[in-house]
Amino acid sequence: MEPLDAALYKTFQTLPAFPFANLVRQHRANARRSREEFLTNKTVPTFVYHRLDRFDEQGYLTILRSVHDRIASLPAPEDIRSLYLEKLAELDTRANIIRAMKRKDDAAVTALADHLFGPCAQTSTELADEFATLLARSHSGELHVHRDRVDAELFEKMIRAALDYYGLTSWSTRFVHRPNVTVSRGGSTDQSPTVKIPKTFLASRARAARVLTHEIEVHALRTANGETSPILLLGRGLAGYTATDEGLAVAMQQKIHGEESTDPAFWEAWTAALSKEMDFTSCIETLRDARRKLNVALGIPNADRDAFDTAWRLCVRITRGLHHPNVIGLGFRRDHLYRSGLVQVRQAIDTYGESAILPTLFAGHASIAHIPFLRSRNIIGRVPDFIGKQIVRDVLHKTESE
Repeated sequence: MEPLDAALYKTFQTLPAFPFANLVRQHRANARRSREEFLTNKTVPTFVYHRLDRFDEQGYLTILRSVHDRIASLPAPEDIRSLYLEKLAELDTRANIIRAMKRKDDAAVTALADHLFGPCAQTSTELADEFATLLARSHSGELHVHRDRVDAELFEKMIRAALDYYGLTSWSTRFVHRPNVTVSRGGSTDQSPTVKIPKTFLASRARAARVLTHEIEVHALRTANGETSPILLLGRGLAGYTATDEGLAVAMQQKIHGEESTDPAFWEAWTAALSKEMDFTSCIETLRDARRKLNVALGIPNADRDAFDTAWRLCVRITRGLHHPNVIGLGFRRDHLYRSGLVQVRQAIDTYGESAILPTLFAGHASIAHIPFLRSRNIIGRVPDFIGKQIVRDVLHKTESE
């Protein structure tokens, strides 16, 4: 059966590639130099973005508005057409962020990013209280550091086994110079959907299992479900899907692997909240001090150096797209979506019941706001079997027996 949005999607696909995530990421060499200068002399960074000139945002916006007009005039059910108009509005906001970056208008970047990602679900006070509880538990001996056993090569085998289990045989894996495991749907640089694994990946078996659930059993599976659904745009992603994508991934890793000492992405959420009240320097020092205290309580070697590295990474992420970040209130607060999305997903599960809503949430890359549409069209997707822990055990057992 032909997808319900085939004509709309064909028109939508005439948009040029828009590498938004790469455009807002600071130039790597500049960020490294800025880190050392800040660590040595407390020099506040000025970030640069060397890819900006490669993207013609005005040309993109012109084409986007033409696509909008064509989609608005195509015969289509209004509920399906509205999905595309919402998505185009979101892309318009992203293109205007790039325009503001070219003007070095950090206030405009912040306002547009806050509009794009929405408000933080938690305040800095709530998160500071959460840290106090976390620190108290670490002092009492309730928390401990797991021994790392899974390196990048081993984890790639685990990823491959999970992809094979779900029939995602066209997906590839790639080792990259990045700090986090990511899933790419494919495009101009990736000929097929790809799971990108940091070359320096090192994790405990428990964390490896959580990442498998997060990245493969949620992100990759939602992508695959969307690509075979009656709505093609579910494979690409409806407007605002990221919060639900990340919140669902966190909720499912906790469902299978148990509640962690604190909900995942605590540090990202706290950084986002602090950035609304502090400048770059104060935010780094607040996070560094907190992380140092936790490291000492947990007996982590090089506690202060590790604390600075963590604080720097968090604050660089929260100031993407900004040139002069040392101003109170500036921020590119995407990272709060993990926590905000988790709150939204939990509310949806409480409202509908887990068994009733999970097939809907796994229909593809949709947001909580699209649940009524998906339910009205009876669009559902395959729910994961949660085999991450078993795959980790099997791969480690096979490796140890060889």
